Amino acid sequence: MENNLITLLDRCLISITKGSGDEISLAANTIGLMAVTAADRAHELYVESLPVLSKILNHGSPCSKIIECMILLAFFGAKNCEETENSMQLIWELIHKGNANKHSLSILPAAISAWTFLLASMDGRRLSYKYWQGAISYFFHLLEEEMDEAIGHAACEALTLILETGSLEKFSHRSSNITKDEIIERLNNFILKFKEQDHDQNQDYNEELDFISDVINLFEDDDCPKSSINIRGHLLTLSTYSQIIQFNYLKRFLGSGFEVHMMGNKLLQNVFDFTPKYHVHHEKLWEEPTVTYFVPEARTKKTRQRLFMSPNSAYNKARTQLLNKNRDLTKDGEHQ
Repeated sequence: MENNLITLLDRCLISITKGSGDEISLAANTIGLMAVTAADRAHELYVESLPVLSKILNHGSPCSKIIECMILLAFFGAKNCEETENSMQLIWELIHKGNANKHSLSILPAAISAWTFLLASMDGRRLSYKYWQGAISYFFHLLEEEMDEAIGHAACEALTLILETGSLEKFSHRSSNITKDEIIERLNNFILKFKEQDHDQNQDYNEELDFISDVINLFEDDDCPKSSINIRGHLLTLSTYSQIIQFNYLKRFLGSGFEVHMMGNKLLQNVFDFTPKYHVHHEKLWEEPTVTYFVPEARTKKTRQRLFMSPNSAYNKARTQLLNKNRDLTKDGEHQ
């Protein structure tokens, strides 16, 4: 694929602009996978795709797969904070269309989750002061409107992550000084109200909101959420809510292939500072070699000494070779 990367990208972009619904979803999914696996060419993919995708996001009727594709390209391909925030702005404009028409409302949860996913990759101190003014008030509005469970959950995630950035002033109107305690109170009120309305059939949402509630409680104590995941015998530790957001988003996208990527994809390993530790086992190399001789009528004491005790015997030569091989493999294991 490496040699034909741009050719494949061009064909996928043509399918996105001219294809049918299923073709568009498949092409967008393919570009997303290319972003995850392209490593040092991810920025090239991002630059080549941006004009087409931004036009669809601004003037078309994008599906959730196109939003996902755009965000993955930015996450893996953007070279700096400016490029990442430019992509966040494209999604933010789409989010604000959410109340305007039925189609935009249907993709609003996907758009908010995508924006939150990119926010999770940013250092709060480096965020622009001019782009996200009023974001907190907007998410408050979504919680109050009770439009949809998925929208409410996405807004909760976004507000919880904004809390973790520690830069509330960048998400508030300059005339209103929204505090950490006010955000926590709004979130707790929404979660409590949601549970009181008998949403037992939506077990997944209940569990996700319970987790957000736990995270909020940790923030109140100036602590951070921590989670450990076993990936094929190797421990992946997530020590911030940002990492948990990234983990969940990428796992949803990659599905059953997530663990395979985590074990072999350096780009993904770098995101989570995850290094599988492989151990070399040499137990069998310590076994004593055996040599069998068939020497008719020659099994005297001197013969056995010559065959087994002599430094130049086949037995001792085999044993020396085996020990040398074990020593070399042990050194290689120490350098893994």
